Amino acid sequence: MKDARISQKRIAEEAGVSIMTVSRVLRGKEDVAQGTRERVQEVAGKYGYRPNLLVRGIQTGKTGTIGVLLPPFPFYDQLLSGIHDELVQADHVPINIWSASDAVDKSIDAHELTQIHRLLDRRVDGVILKPVDEAVSDDYLREVWERGIPLVVVDRALPRTHADFVGTDDLEGGRLVAQHLLDLGHRQLAQFLPGDTVSTYALRCRGFEEAVSRVDEGAPLTTMTCVQREEDVRSCAEELLSMTPRPTAIFAAVDSIVPVIYDVAEKRGLRIPEELSVIGFGDLRFGPYLKPPLTTVDQSPYTIGRRAARLLLDRSEGTVPPGDPVKIRLAPKLIVRGSTARAPGAGERFDDRETECVSN
Repeated sequence: MKDARISQKRIAEEAGVSIMTVSRVLRGKEDVAQGTRERVQEVAGKYGYRPNLLVRGIQTGKTGTIGVLLPPFPFYDQLLSGIHDELVQADHVPINIWSASDAVDKSIDAHELTQIHRLLDRRVDGVILKPVDEAVSDDYLREVWERGIPLVVVDRALPRTHADFVGTDDLEGGRLVAQHLLDLGHRQLAQFLPGDTVSTYALRCRGFEEAVSRVDEGAPLTTMTCVQREEDVRSCAEELLSMTPRPTAIFAAVDSIVPVIYDVAEKRGLRIPEELSVIGFGDLRFGPYLKPPLTTVDQSPYTIGRRAARLLLDRSEGTVPPGDPVKIRLAPKLIVRGSTARAPGAGERFDDRETECVSN
């Protein structure tokens, strides 16, 4: 017989023990005689007893819940999966709220802060966050710190705060991309920077530039800065591929803009990779299904999620000593597919140039 209203007091009365003994048995404590433990468990099982975690949270100050605030985009679903698996394994429950996408207006910051406060009001033991604005200071997160709640940010660091961070070594990822293209003989290069206010993209492009600059005599490099919208990427790609001479290889700092580059190249009659190599970053799920399949960089989002959850739990349990924030950057992995190949025959080199292309 199941009874949702069954209490520890009633279990204690029927089992002939104290409420304290029932509490210890149900919390898995080992310092209770085997016979007593079995009797309490039998009574609890008969009534389908489930512990009241709200009461336990009041008693212990721990709710066993972790707030997770991520945007509803590809890449973050895999990151969320890693967070979920690590938390569930540790007997914690994630409370996920989809956050707003990146934006420049302050209403987005206000929306994010409202969601953080909603999680704090539910007494979560910690928060895992992909921040919208990486320029915020500790004052923005004042309520988090005042409550002593551990906070781990993922993908994009918050350098002006004391938040822990788990993400990708984006600088090294850009170097990997450049070295791959240079090894294939490309010396007329271009890169797409999808907005100059996002550190992840900027670090990838900086790593790319640093690797290219180490080549003997340097290699010509065009940087296209564009808003991450289809019409803006298309305009930039058309401008880039109409240059004379044009680049033989393009690095897109995020996979999501690559399909537009493919489309512009096809409409201009350029074959990938025979006449134009294209490489992305992020290893999003559509990459292997493009024609040709996309060479890209794997960021291991599932592992980022697990490492972030473990770091937060360690903070919550006090196993990470207080002090400076912990910064974990996972090594990226180059995934070589069919969109990159050896550079076509020698052609005219073009001068270094930097272009900003943003449609109104």
